[in-house]
Amino acid sequence: MRLKKVKLSGFKSFVEPTTFVLTSKLNGIVGPNGCGKSNIIDAVRWVMGESSAKQLRGESMSDVIFNGSERRKPAGMASIELIFENDQGRLGGKWSEYREISIRRTLDRDGKSQYFLNNTRCRRRDITDIFLGTGLGPRSYAIIEQGMISRIVESKPDELRIFFEEAANISKYKERRHETEQRIEHTRENLERLNDIRLELGKQLTKLERQADAARRYQALREQERTIRYSQVTEQKRAIEADIEKLHQDHVGEYEQFQTVLAQYQEISAEIVVQKEHFETLEATLAERNRELYPYKQAVDHLNHEQIRLQDLQKQALESQSEWQENGERLSQELEVTTTELATLEENLTEEKLTLESLEEQLWQERDQLMTLEQSLESAEKRTQQLRDQVKQLEQKLQLARQSRQFHQERLTQVIAERETLELQDLSEEAPEASEESRVLEASLVTYRKEQSELNTQIEVGDSELITLKAEIRGLQDQQRQELATRNQLAGEISMLQKMLNQDEQKSRSPLFEHLVVKEGWNSAVDTVLQQFLMVETEKQRGSSYMIGEHPYQYDSHQLGYYIESDIAMGSLLSHLYIFDDSHLDPLAVEKDAGFMARREKLALYEMIVTKSGLLFGPDWALYNTQDAQFGILARQRSLENAISERQAIDQKLEFLDETLYEKEEALKARQQLLDRARIALQKVNREYYDLEKKLSLLLQAESHQAEVRHRAKRRFDELVEEERKHQTQLAHLATEIRVAEEEQMLLQEQFEESLLQYEMQKSHYSEQKQQMEQLRESHRARKGQVDQLEHHFVRLKERHNRAEEELTLLQKRLKSQEKVGDYQDQIADLEVEKVIAIERLVTFESELKALEHEVEKGRIALTTLEERRDIFNSSLEALKKKMNQFSIREAEFNTKRAIILEQWEKIVSEISDEELLIAKEHYQSEKAEVLEEKLKEIQSAIQKMGAVNLMAIAESEELRERKEYLDTQHEDLETALSMLEKAIREIDQETRTRFMETFEAINDDFSTLFPRLFGGGKAYLELTEADALTSGINIIAHPPGKKPGTIHLLSGGEKALTAMALVFSIFNLNPAPFCMLDEVDAPLDEANVRRLGKLIDEMSEKVQFIFITHNKATMTISDSLIGVTMAEPGVSRLVSVNLQDAMAFSEE
Repeated sequence: MRLKKVKLSGFKSFVEPTTFVLTSKLNGIVGPNGCGKSNIIDAVRWVMGESSAKQLRGESMSDVIFNGSERRKPAGMASIELIFENDQGRLGGKWSEYREISIRRTLDRDGKSQYFLNNTRCRRRDITDIFLGTGLGPRSYAIIEQGMISRIVESKPDELRIFFEEAANISKYKERRHETEQRIEHTRENLERLNDIRLELGKQLTKLERQADAARRYQALREQERTIRYSQVTEQKRAIEADIEKLHQDHVGEYEQFQTVLAQYQEISAEIVVQKEHFETLEATLAERNRELYPYKQAVDHLNHEQIRLQDLQKQALESQSEWQENGERLSQELEVTTTELATLEENLTEEKLTLESLEEQLWQERDQLMTLEQSLESAEKRTQQLRDQVKQLEQKLQLARQSRQFHQERLTQVIAERETLELQDLSEEAPEASEESRVLEASLVTYRKEQSELNTQIEVGDSELITLKAEIRGLQDQQRQELATRNQLAGEISMLQKMLNQDEQKSRSPLFEHLVVKEGWNSAVDTVLQQFLMVETEKQRGSSYMIGEHPYQYDSHQLGYYIESDIAMGSLLSHLYIFDDSHLDPLAVEKDAGFMARREKLALYEMIVTKSGLLFGPDWALYNTQDAQFGILARQRSLENAISERQAIDQKLEFLDETLYEKEEALKARQQLLDRARIALQKVNREYYDLEKKLSLLLQAESHQAEVRHRAKRRFDELVEEERKHQTQLAHLATEIRVAEEEQMLLQEQFEESLLQYEMQKSHYSEQKQQMEQLRESHRARKGQVDQLEHHFVRLKERHNRAEEELTLLQKRLKSQEKVGDYQDQIADLEVEKVIAIERLVTFESELKALEHEVEKGRIALTTLEERRDIFNSSLEALKKKMNQFSIREAEFNTKRAIILEQWEKIVSEISDEELLIAKEHYQSEKAEVLEEKLKEIQSAIQKMGAVNLMAIAESEELRERKEYLDTQHEDLETALSMLEKAIREIDQETRTRFMETFEAINDDFSTLFPRLFGGGKAYLELTEADALTSGINIIAHPPGKKPGTIHLLSGGEKALTAMALVFSIFNLNPAPFCMLDEVDAPLDEANVRRLGKLIDEMSEKVQFIFITHNKATMTISDSLIGVTMAEPGVSRLVSVNLQDAMAFSEE
C-alpha cells in the first residue's frame, strides 16, 4: 500500500486545484523558504482527521482555507483528497477488496466539515478506524514535521508510549476496551432500570387481574342485556310494520275521490284555455285597428301645424323687405370709403419696411465688429493672466531656493562644528558607551522577566482550561450515557409495542386500524367506539359478522366520522356516533355540562355521543371507560411511530456526541501538549535569563571595546566630511538657480506690463463700439414699432372691408327671396283641402273601433265566469291534497320509525352471537313488552352499579404477564452479557500486555542497533517507567560517542534529531507505515550525518514510501523523483517540474 496522489484545492496557499503525483518510493519536495512546502504535510494530517487548529499552525480551523492575496479573493472552501494504492490489501475488512482507496475532506466558511471515503459520505471516526494499526493517523509517527523531531525525543514517557502502541497495533484494542467499559457501564444501568420496571410490572399485574374479574362479570351482564334488547326490538319491528299496513288501507278511498275532482278540474281548465285564445284574438284585432287609426290622426295634426307656419312666414317676409333695402344702400357707401383708405395705408407701409431693412443691415455689421473686438479682448486678458501666473510661480521658486540655501548653510555650519568636535574628542567616552550597553542588557533582562511572567500566566490559564475541558468531557460522557440509556429504553418500548401489535395482527391479515388515520386528540374516542372492530378483517368476501359499509357516507363536524380518514367506507359503524369535546371538563362533570345535556336530549334511541377522552353516552345510559389511553390499539400504533422517530433522533444525537467527545478529547491532548511546550519555553527563558546576567557581569569588566569606539568615531568623521562637501556643492548650484530665476522674473515683468497696456487700449475701443451698437438697436426698435402699428391698422381695415362686402351680398340674397311671398298663399289653400279629406276618414275608423270594443267586453265576461268555476274545483283539490300530505307525513313518520328500529335490530343482530340469539328466542320471545322493559332496566341498573369497568383488563393482564416474563428473560440475558464483557476486558488486557512487551523489546533491539549506525558509535536503549505494561511510560537513554549526558535534554539539536530518527526508523522496521513524510529533518545535521541518514532512508525505502521536504543537496541526490514548489505569484503556491541540478540551484536561492 502506498500514497499515489495528493489533490489540494483552496487549502492554505494552494488556491488552485493542484495534484501531487507520487510515482516512486523516494519523493523529494524542494523549493525556497515560505513557498508552501510544509502546507502539504498539514494537508495530509488534516484530511486524516486532525481537529486541532494549532497543530495545523492556525488559530481556528477556518485558517486552512485560502484567505486571499493582493490579486485574488478568498476561497469559499478547502478540499484535500488522498488516493492510495491497495494492491496488497493491507487495509482490513471490506476495504481489502478495493485496489484504490480515496479519502477526501472538505471545509467551507460556515465551518461545515465533511468526510468522504471512496466518494461516499462518512464520519471522521470511520477515517481514523480504517488506519488503526497501520501506523497512519493525524499525529502518528509516520508524519514528522518541523520541530517534531525534538518533541519526540523530549516527549513525556506517557506521550512516547502512544507511538509504541500504534506500532504494536494495539490502538484498536484500547479503542475496543474503552467501548467495552462503556457497554459494561450501560449494561449495569440497564439492569438497575430493568429491576425497577419488573417491580412496577408486578404491582400493575396484581391490579389488572382484579380488574379482569370485574370485566368478565360485566361482559356476562352485557350479553344478557343484548338478548333482551334483541327480543324488545324484534317486537317493536313487528308492531310498526302492522301500523304501516293499516295506514295504507285507510288511504285507498281518499285517493279515488282525489282522482275524480282532479279530472273535473282539468276539464274546465281546458275550456278556459279555448276561451282565452278567442279573447286574445279579439284584443289583437282591436289593437291593430288602433294602430291603423293613429296615422290619420297624425296627418290631420301635421296639416294644421303646416298651415299656421306658412301664415307666420308670409307675415315676417312683408315686415323685413323694407329694412333690408335701407341696409344695402348704407353698406355700399362704406365700402367705397374703406377701399380708398386701404390704398393710402399700403403705400406708407411699403416705405417704412424699406427703411427698416436698411437699419437691420447696419446693425448686423456693427454686431460683427463688436464680436471681433470681444475675441481680441479675451485673448489679451488670457495672455495677461498667463504672464501673471508665470511671475507668481517664479516668485515661489525663488522663495523655495532661498529657503533651501538657508537650510544648507545652517546644516553646513552644524557639520563643520561636529567635525571639529570629533577631531578634539578624546577616548574618555568609552566608559559612558559601556554604561549604555549595560543599560541595554538590563532592559533585556526586564524583557525576559516579563516573558517569564507571561509564560507563568499562560501555564496557569492552560491548567484552568485543562480543568474546564476535562469537566466538559465528563459532562459529554454523562450526557452520552443518559442518551444511550434513553435509547435502550426506547428500544425496549419499541420491541414491546411491535410485539403487542404483531400479536393483534395475527388474528387477521388486514385489520381495520391499518386503514384508519385519526386526527390529533381523538384516538381515545375511536379506541372506545371501535375497540371490537379495529382487528376485524376488511375484505368483504371473508363474510365477517362485523360488516363494513360499502358506500361512502358524508359526515359533518359533529360526527365522529368527520375526524377519521379511511380508504374504506364505514357509514354503518359511524353514522349514529356524535362527538363532544370534554378536554376542558372533569370526566365526572361531563353529564352536568349544559351543552352536553342539550345535545344528549336530541339523541334517538340508536344514537350515541362519544367524548374526546373516550366516554360513551346513549340517550339513557353511559359507559365510563377506565382503559389507560396508552393501551389502545391506535394509541399503541401512534406510540410506536413516536418511539421510532425519537430513537432515530437519539441515534443522530449520539453520533454528534461521539464526534464532539472525540474532538474534546483531541483538544484536551492538544492543550496538554501546549502546556508542556510552555513549560519547556519557560525553562529556556530561565536559562537565557541567567546567561544574560552572566554576560552583563562580563561586560562591566571588558576593555576590548576601545578599538570599536575608535573605529566608530573615525567612520563618523569621514561621513561628516563627505556631508560637508555635498552641502557646499548644493549651495553653489542653488546660487546659480536663484540668479537665472531673477533674470527670468525681470523679463516676464516687462512682458506683463506691455501686455497690460495693450489690453487697456482694446478695452476702451470695445466700450465705444458697444455704445454705438446700442444706439443703432434703439433706432431699429423704434422703426420696427411703427411698422407693426401700420400693419395692424391695415389688417383691421381689411377685415372691416371684407365684412361689409359679405353683409351686402347677404342682403341682396334676402331681397331676392322676398319674391316668393306670393307662393305662400297658394300653399295655404292646398293644405285646407287635404285637411277636410283626412277628417272624413278619421270619423269612419272611430265608428268601427266602437263595435269591436263591445265584442271584446262580452268575451271578458265569459272568461271570468269560467275562472270562478275553476277556483271552486281548485279549493276542493287543495283540501284533498292536505289529506294526502297528512297521510304522506304519517307514512314518513312510520317509515322513519321502522328505519330506526330496523337499524337498531340490524345493529343488535350484528353484535349478538348465535348462542345469544338462541337464548333470546327460547326465553324472551313470548314475553310482553312491559316485562322485557322491566328486566332490561334491572340489568342496566346492575351494570350502572358496577361503575367504571376496564374491558381491556383481561387482554392487558395477559399482555402484561407476557411482558414481565420477557423482562425476566432479558434480565438473565443482561447478567450473562455483563459477565461476558468483563471477561472480554480481561482478555483485551492480556493481549495488550503481550503485544506491547513484544513490540517494546523488538523496537529496543532495533533502536540499539540503528543508533550507533547513525552516530558512528555510542549506545542507546529504552526503559519502562513502571512494572505494569498496561500503564507504563517509556524513557529514552542515549549516549553519543564519547559522551554520557545525564538526560536526553542535554543533547545538541543534531544529536536529538539523529536519536529521534533512530527511534522512528526502529518503529518503521517493526510495523512499517504505508508512507513516511519528513519535513526538513536534516536541517540540524552536518554533511556526514546527512549522508548516513540518507543511506538509511534508501535502505528502508524497500518497505516504506518516503516523501521528504529538504534544502540539502545530499538528501536530494537519494530521491527518485523531485517535485518543485514555487510562489511566483505572492501568496499562491504552484508546482514546477525540476531536475536535480535545477533543484540544487533552486534550493540555494
